[in-house]
Parts: sequence; structure tokens; C-alpha cells
Amino acid sequence: MTSMTTPGRLFVISGAQAAGKSTVGRALADRLARAVFIDGDAIGDFVVTDRSPMTDPPTVAAVEQLFLRYAGALTVADVYRSAGFDAVVADNIFGTFMDDFLVIAAPEPVHFVMLTPDADTIRAREYARGKNAYRDGFTVEGLVKSVEHGTRRVGLWIDNTDLTVAQTVSHILACAEDALVDTEDFDVPDDTTPGAQ
Repeated sequence: MTSMTTPGRLFVISGAQAAGKSTVGRALADRLARAVFIDGDAIGDFVVTDRSPMTDPPTVAAVEQLFLRYAGALTVADVYRSAGFDAVVADNIFGTFMDDFLVIAAPEPVHFVMLTPDADTIRAREYARGKNAYRDGFTVEGLVKSVEHGTRRVGLWIDNTDLTVAQTVSHILACAEDALVDTEDFDVPDDTTPGAQ
């Protein structure tokens, strides 16, 4: 790498559990000329002992580990972006944690995409993938409500209920400028902790 390397772009894909974040994120990376894909779940799995999973309502320890997960994903992204790779991060970023994520990401510009399939589609996808993400107080309806009504509406929001993965990726690429968020608007002093009141 040289000092003349142009940093890669940062794409972030979010949505409720089973909205298609990881599938779309990896497919987006596949469509970019030089890219890496970073799954927030994989970053979270770095914690081997004393892991605090998210619950509704969340514990203080769970929120702290969520912010570490965000910071870890963004750090990995920065390593590759500094070498000219575009980085695609997929993670659960909605509700009050949207602003916290953007604070952690600042001052880097973020191409933020929120996937918003309807509740029936999410239930069908959750069943098809054989997972059980909706537990510990979480429900499909609750997360859909948090995304739709409790999340700052920045970036590019896509209802991918009736879209294929390829169609969703094509839409993201065609509207990449609409997805761009200036995180400097969310920057805070170094001694301010994300999530603090």
C-alpha cells in the first residue's frame, strides 16, 4: 500500500433479523470490483466467555458489547478500506442504536442501507433459514416497529419484500449516492460515550 491509495467506500446494511442483511451484504460485495464483507454476527462471536446477548430490554453489559461489536466491524472495515477495498458491513443497527453507530463511525462517510421487508416475509425467511433470532423478548412485530417508527430515517431505505437479492443489490448500486450519510453530523467529543444520556 502507498500513501496514494484511495480509500474504499463503506457500505452498511441493516434491517430487522431475517430482513436479508447478510445475504444482500455478501451479494453486494460480490458485485463490487474490490471488496470485503464483514458480518456483525461474526464479530460478536469473537466473545468466547462472559458474553452478554441482546435482550428486550437490554442489559448494560449487552449494550457495551454491542458497541464493541460495532467498533470491531468498523475497525476491520477501515483496515481494508485503507488498502483500497470497498467494505460492506451487515449488522443490527436500528432504534436508538442508529445514532450510536453513526457516532462510532464518524467521521467516515457511510453508505447506509436499511432493508424493510414486511413482517410476513421476515417470518417466512426466519422459518426457511432454521434459526431462532426472535427470543429473549424480541418479536417480529416489535423489531419491525422499531425499524419503521423508532429509527432515524437516514440513508437508503428499501422495501425488499418482493425483490430478489440481485434486484436489491442493483437498487443499492443505482442509488448509492442516496445512501450516503455524512457522519460528521453525529461526531461527538472523545470524552463522550455513545449511548450516554
